[in-house]
Amino acid sequence: MTRPLLPARIPYFLAVGETLSFRKAAEQLGIAQPALSRSIRDLERHLGFALFERSTRRVVLTPAGEVLYRESADAMQRLTRATAHAERVAQGLSGTVSVGYSTFAATGPMSDIIIEFRKHHPQAQVGLRLLASSEQAAAFDEGTLDLGFMMSNVVVPPQQTLPISRERLVALVPASHAWAANRAISLRTLSTSPLVIGSTRRWRGFRALIDELVTDRGFSLTIAEEADDVPVLLQLVRSGFGCTILDASFIPTLPPGIVSLEIADATATLDISLVWREDHLSPLAARFIDVAKTFMASRQETPRRRTRQSRK
Repeated sequence: MTRPLLPARIPYFLAVGETLSFRKAAEQLGIAQPALSRSIRDLERHLGFALFERSTRRVVLTPAGEVLYRESADAMQRLTRATAHAERVAQGLSGTVSVGYSTFAATGPMSDIIIEFRKHHPQAQVGLRLLASSEQAAAFDEGTLDLGFMMSNVVVPPQQTLPISRERLVALVPASHAWAANRAISLRTLSTSPLVIGSTRRWRGFRALIDELVTDRGFSLTIAEEADDVPVLLQLVRSGFGCTILDASFIPTLPPGIVSLEIADATATLDISLVWREDHLSPLAARFIDVAKTFMASRQETPRRRTRQSRK
């Protein structure tokens, strides 16, 4: 029957196995040589087999001792690496931070923040998960998400936020549409045309934003088609199934055949925040938030510097 090792004896055994000298090993360990010899004999007695062949002239490992030395040395190296890794994780210097993001967040400064975080923490990993804002809110409650880039109007306590972006709403119409020659359109005019828009299942926050916007004016929108993702919506618009509403960050990536119009009376904006829960915050997630705060502060400072320079 194999007996478990005595963990406290392994460093002694490895030191003797490395130096093949009880005297040198004792000096290396900072203990008396007789005490070291007793520890090795206790280990051999516990295991039931010899680890060293001793003579007055030399000390050599037995075949069994060679196996134990080789595999124990590998195990100690792995344990040392594991301990160092665990320490880095505990300090927020390594590990993986789970980050959710919505479709609307992907076109904002999220990627710049992640790049900045990786620059400061090269040993850390960012696990990105594409989730609707409402899905991220549920993931926070379940404890399966560290951070999220989501629509601000979906955030509820005890979630905490850092504002990331604010975009105006625009109407997207087929290039062949009669409105395509205009620069702007009103919400009431837009309500006279069929709309294609994100589904209530995954675009709950966006739909709430739009519904509130038009309800305050006493009318409603005519929904012709629903879809779960932006590429499908844009294809529906381009094919003439209807117009849609998105935020202005999508304008640079619009495919040919779609024209963007300002919504003249749209008072609401689409706001994105970095969201977290303080009671579920890992050290690494806290460092991500610090990087995001510094990054956003630098973005706010840049326009001020430009304004001061322009006055000179």
